[in-house]
Amino acid sequence: TDLRLRGFAMADYAAVDELWRRAGLWMRPSDAAAQLALKLSRDPDLFLVACADARLVGVAMGGWDGRRAYIYHLAVDPDWQRRGVADRLMDELEERFRAKGALKAKLQILLGNDASAAFFAARGYRLETDCVPCGKELVSGGAPDDWESS
Repeated sequence: TDLRLRGFAMADYAAVDELWRRAGLWMRPSDAAAQLALKLSRDPDLFLVACADARLVGVAMGGWDGRRAYIYHLAVDPDWQRRGVADRLMDELEERFRAKGALKAKLQILLGNDASAAFFAARGYRLETDCVPCGKELVSGGAPDDWESS
């Protein structure tokens, strides 16, 4: 089957959301359709999907803040894992980061996600132990009931 990469479009949202859930991603409020529409207004060229025929089988969402590149989500349909889809998505995303002038890409891997840790380690990503990730929710009322708090 021919694998084709293209940019994410809002019409892909339902398929991407389903793929993320099938792949076991930790879904957050920022993964809602309205938030992804905002993402597309910033750097749509860094939000990629992989398609095999008409089926969406992978997705990579990156970001660029003018200083650092970020990988927010990389997911491959479980039926398509270990077929090179993730590498194809990451090769393209990293090339787009370089074209923007990025010197470094960063990401976060949830504790216990050994498969992702091994994948990114094989690509040259290294654990950074000189910093601690911190975050603050900027929405009032705290976490929605369907969202796991961290």
